[in-house]
Amino acid sequence: MKQFRKIQYQNYIIFFILLLIYLFVTLFLFHRQSVNYNGQYVSDIQPYIMEMQGISSGYDYPYPILFFLGRFFLLFTTPQHAMAFAVTLLSGLTVPALKFFFDKALCVSESQSFKAGLLSTLLTFSLVFVSMLYPLSYLGQYNPPGESYLYRYLGVFTPNPYHNATYLAARPFAIPVFFLFVDILGFYEKEEKWFHSKYLLMGVFLFLTTMTKPSFTLVFVATAGLIMLFRLIHSRFRGIRAFLKCGVWFIPTFCVLLYQFGDVFHIHDGAGTEKGIGFGFLTAWSQVYDNVPLAILRAIGFPLVVLLFCAIHKVFPAFLKLAWQLFLVSLATLIFLYEKGYRLPHVNFSWGYMYGIFFLYVTSLILLAQCSLHRRQPIWQLAIQWGIYGLHLICGLDYFRVLLQGGLFH
Repeated sequence: MKQFRKIQYQNYIIFFILLLIYLFVTLFLFHRQSVNYNGQYVSDIQPYIMEMQGISSGYDYPYPILFFLGRFFLLFTTPQHAMAFAVTLLSGLTVPALKFFFDKALCVSESQSFKAGLLSTLLTFSLVFVSMLYPLSYLGQYNPPGESYLYRYLGVFTPNPYHNATYLAARPFAIPVFFLFVDILGFYEKEEKWFHSKYLLMGVFLFLTTMTKPSFTLVFVATAGLIMLFRLIHSRFRGIRAFLKCGVWFIPTFCVLLYQFGDVFHIHDGAGTEKGIGFGFLTAWSQVYDNVPLAILRAIGFPLVVLLFCAIHKVFPAFLKLAWQLFLVSLATLIFLYEKGYRLPHVNFSWGYMYGIFFLYVTSLILLAQCSLHRRQPIWQLAIQWGIYGLHLICGLDYFRVLLQGGLFH
């Protein structure tokens, strides 16, 4: 027991040292974005600073948590520093959230192994840097604003869009929602009571996610609804009570979603500008990328390879199934839905798609780590999967370098 505690302390120390470094580096990035340093560090943070101060930015943000936190820091510092601190804090919570579920998945508390704990820590931090694939010839190059530059992100998208503060701020709340729902799917049809602690926790975190940025909620609620409806029909409606017992916990968030998206259902605003949600095939996505299949391959190369070996071994854990279901729903929203008017080129349904990508990486990496620790696949298969993940990580670290230097996120 004494040796186990020593191993735990060693792992905690390594984790917190790396966490402090990560927070410092991201604070540097978000501060430079907030002050638009030297006309560089282009991001979405400028209108957020205006919103935090109560200044009209021309955009609506009916999700106040980031702005509330920013106003708290505003009591002690400048608006730019306040927003940078708020984004750093909320974004930084992603790391301990991931670490918690990685430790649980790898049984770190039971293995009494320094190796398992260190692996969990390193994989956790790698996940906040992985990105889409792009030509390795781009490595080390810089995208200066105002000049010709290399396209890495635009139209392909990434699980880590460090230019969008609200996505990053909502993510630590989305992570427990996802894993709690994985557990809930395993028992809700047998649950006799209307109240369960996991229902409550999922409902609270889902509400917090929605009040920070509703992009994840939109695709998650759609995915959860489809899964539960399919199960209900498959049971010939014998599971109607279970459906209602679980579904009732989505109602508060669903009401908030209706309020948040109510504005986009107006066909025109007061000035006669076209608004609303449109339906079409790649209407928005084609505005920024002309080869969607290639974009998908560049975005999810690693999860696709893991899925291939899952098919070979016929192993599909529940968390991986849910991640792929979430991804497919998010992909469908990006392909078929778009916001009309001036919002069209913003491709705003891509944010839900990026959440779908992110959870594919999380679950695929958990499965690969489990298979590696317990040697559930041949070494050559594991090497291929780690190799592809390594390419995503190399591209991600290089992409993060571009952002730290003030390069364009495109």
